[in-house]
Amino acid sequence: MSPSLIVRITPLALSILAAVAHWFVPRLTRPDLYFAATVAPGFRDSPEGRFILHRYRQGLIGVSALALSVLAALILTRAFPLEALALLLQFSAYFGLFYRARRAVLPHRVLPTTVREAQLIEHGRRIPGGWAVASGPFALLAACAAYVGMHWGHIPARLIVHWGAQGQPVRWAPRSFDSVFFPLLNAGAILAALTLLLYGIAHWLRPIYATGPLATRESRFRRTMSIALLAVQYSIAALFSWITLRPLLPASYQRPPSAVALLPGLTAIAFVVILMWLGQGGSRTRSAHRQEPGSTKPAGDRTEDRFWKLGVFYFNRDDPAVIVEKRFGLGYTMNFAHPMAWAIIGLLLLIPIAVTTSIALRHLRR
Repeated sequence: MSPSLIVRITPLALSILAAVAHWFVPRLTRPDLYFAATVAPGFRDSPEGRFILHRYRQGLIGVSALALSVLAALILTRAFPLEALALLLQFSAYFGLFYRARRAVLPHRVLPTTVREAQLIEHGRRIPGGWAVASGPFALLAACAAYVGMHWGHIPARLIVHWGAQGQPVRWAPRSFDSVFFPLLNAGAILAALTLLLYGIAHWLRPIYATGPLATRESRFRRTMSIALLAVQYSIAALFSWITLRPLLPASYQRPPSAVALLPGLTAIAFVVILMWLGQGGSRTRSAHRQEPGSTKPAGDRTEDRFWKLGVFYFNRDDPAVIVEKRFGLGYTMNFAHPMAWAIIGLLLLIPIAVTTSIALRHLRR
C-alpha cells in the first residue's frame, strides 16, 4: 500500500474508528456515570438504561452508514477537500445522539458524593521512566538533525517531497534549511505539546480515589495512558526522522514503507484497545465495581453534574484541578474554569497555526 493511498483512505479509516469507539464508549465509563450523568451503579443495566443505549446505537448505525457511504463516494471521485467537512458533520451527528441520550438519562440522575480524596504523598505520580525516557524522542530528532547537518553536501540539490499513487515522484523542492529540516521542526512542535500533556497527567490531574484497590486501578489506567503518549511520541520521532533522512538514501529507497507511515496511528490504536479493556479510570476491572466503604452514594467522579456543560465541558472555579477524567470517553479533559487550562489550549493551538503558516510560506516561495 503506497503512502499516497494511505493518505486517501485515512478519512475513511477515521470514520470507521469513530463509529466503533462511539458504539462501546457508553459501557466504558465508571458504573455510576451514564452518558455523562451521575446515576445509581445499576441503572445502565435496568430496562430504562438498556432502552436508552439501544436507541442511541440505532441512531449510531444510521449516521455511520450514511457517513461511510459519503466518504467512500468522495474518495472515489477524489473530492478530497470535502472529506474533512464530511467527518465534521459525522462527529456533530454523534454529539447530537449523545446529547439526546443524556437528556433521557437526566431524569434518573442522583446526587454524587462530593467528598474528595487527596493524596498527601504523590506516590507514583511521575512520568513513566522519568525525564530520561520522556526526552528520548527529542534526542532522536536532535541526533537526526546532527547527522543530516554533517552530511549536508551529500543531499541532492532537488528533493522529492511528494509521490503519486503509483509511487512515482511528482513534486520536488530545492535543497534548503527549510525543505530539509521542516519535518524535524514540525515533529518537535508536536512532541512539545504531547510532553506538556504528559506532564499534566502526572502532576495536574486530580485522582478520584487516593487509597485502596480502586486507587490502584486508577493509577494503572493513568500510567497506561502516559505510556501510550510516550509510545506515540517515539513513533512520531521515528517517522519524521525517516522523512528527514530520505534524501541521503538511494532514490529507490527514499519512498517510506507503509509500515513507517502507519506507525504512529497503529501505536495509538493498540493502546486505545488496551485502555478500552481497562475501562475509564480502570472501571472495567472487578474491584472497580465494589461500593466505596462507608458511603451510600455513588462516587461518580466526585463532581456535580451542573459543572459539566453539555456533559463534556468541565467548568468549576472552585476546583483547583487543571485536568480531570472525561465523563464520556476515555482519557482526560481540562477544567475550563482554570487559567492554566486556557494557557495549555493556547499553546496547543499555536502548533497547527505555525505549521499551516510555514506550509503556506513554502508554497509562496516556489
